[in-house]
Parts: sequence; C-alpha cells; structure tokens
Amino acid sequence: MLRDSQVLALADGGTAGFAEYGDPGGRPVVALHGAPACRLMFAAADAAAKSHGLRILAPDRPGYGLTPSNVGASLAERTLWLKKVVDALDLERFALLGISGGSPFAVALAESLNDRVTALALVSPMGPVADYAESAEGKLEPVSFLHDRFFMHMPYQSWLTHPLGDLSAWMFRHGPEMFTSLLPRIATSVDSRILSKPEVAQTMRTMTLEAFRQGGSGGTADLEIFGRPWGVNFTNVTAPAVVWQGTDDHVVPPQAARWLAGQLPNCTLHSLDGAGHFWVFEHVEDIIQTLEALMSQNGSRTAHVS
Repeated sequence: MLRDSQVLALADGGTAGFAEYGDPGGRPVVALHGAPACRLMFAAADAAAKSHGLRILAPDRPGYGLTPSNVGASLAERTLWLKKVVDALDLERFALLGISGGSPFAVALAESLNDRVTALALVSPMGPVADYAESAEGKLEPVSFLHDRFFMHMPYQSWLTHPLGDLSAWMFRHGPEMFTSLLPRIATSVDSRILSKPEVAQTMRTMTLEAFRQGGSGGTADLEIFGRPWGVNFTNVTAPAVVWQGTDDHVVPPQAARWLAGQLPNCTLHSLDGAGHFWVFEHVEDIIQTLEALMSQNGSRTAHVS
C-alpha cells in the first residue's frame, strides 16, 4: 500500500484518507493541511521528519482527497471527527502541526485532547477572526476590508460559495498548469518568488488536484467554519506551542494569528519580518527541528515574541 494514499476505517463506520511520511517508528505528529489542500501537502516534510525521528500522519478533512464529504459541520463537530481519526490510528500521545487553514482544527483538538498532545506547531495560521474582531485588540487593529468580507461575510452566502467552490475545482482539474502558473503573478513579491520555484509549483499542482478530487465541498465547508467563533477555551491548550507568522502575509489575517499566539498560555510567537504566506516551503527543516525540540520540552507559561 502506498504510504501517501491510505484509507482508515473509523469506529462509526466512516472512512478517512491519510498519508504517512517520515520515520515509520518515530514519534507521531498529526499534521493538518491548509485550505484548499490535502494530505499530500506534507510530502515536502518526508526527509526532514525521517532525519529527526518523527512520524507524520496527515488526514484529509471531509470533502478533500480520499475522505467523504460532510458539509455544514462546525469546528466542534470536526474536532469530534478528528478524535475518531487519532483513535483509529491508535495514537495515545502525539504532537499537532497545523498549516494555514489546518490551524483551527489543530488548536481545537489540542484543547479537547489536552493531556494527549505533546506539542502544537502552527504555521501561517488561519486565526479566529470572529473572536479577534470582538476583542479589544481587534477593535484597535481590525483585519483588512478584504479579509473581513472574505472570511466573515462571504461564508454565509452559501448560494454563492457552493457553486463557486465546485466551479473552481472543475476549472483547476481541467487546467492545473494554467492555474499553477497564475499563482505567482497574483501573489505578493515574496510569495511570488517561492511559488515560481519548479518544485513548489509541482507540489501545489499535485496537492490541489487531489484536494479537488471530489469537487469544492472541502474548501466550502472549511470557509464556513473559519468565519464563526471557535468556541475554544484557549487556556486549556497547555501543550508547549509555537506560531510562525509572516508580516507580509496577505492570505490570512496576520493580526488574528498573532492574537491567537497571545491567547495560548505556553506559546512562542515568531513574527517573521517580510515573510509571506508560503514561507513554509523554504523552512520545512526548521519547522520539523523546532517541533522535535518542542515535543520534549516543558516550556514557559507565557507567550514570547522573537
């Protein structure tokens, strides 16, 4: 069986697609992909995870890749689903890695399974925009107009988002090279340079094609979750945590990501001056190395900025 195209049987009779990278006998890391993306996002971490003795287990969320669609779910319902996934994988203790849109699910699972989570790492995270908007910080430094419209208003227009999601998926499947070549042209300069690299373009193309295997329902479901309050008690996320957030990230609201880091009681925030959203593609080794160290440390109880 291919390690990157496995199907897991869940206790409730459902199934979940997942990939496995790194050291098969290593310490487990549950890796949650962005949006729209899929389990194949973490292929780039295979060599680094192997060299650091980590076993990466990356499930497809519902509607992506090999996992059946389930539209209209809340973050709490997705968290219950993820619990079934980690139980089916027979993981007693594990670390969590969330990339971009995978971060809300990583944080919610870290709160829910508290004692079982050894570390939490978030890269360019999609922060709790609705919670942030109601905070004192959010009123002083609101997210941009475009982020506000896209994440907090558009998700409620399901008459528009559902057909647009399916149309986007159909168009990408029928012209992946065109869309992959278009991405660097519409990205900021720092992200454009990274997305123009042939190996990154190939990863994006392969990952997105698989993400849209069933259409656009995975991305639509995620977008509806992103715009709602998380309902997470951040003080219950006691595992040592780290957040990497670029100051020139125009894909997710960086203010909400920085605020999220401040809410986690045992978190270090790395504010990356001039970095964009796709910084991760050039720093996989750094992330894996930091995560390995984080899994073994106690950490402090306060957030720090570097």
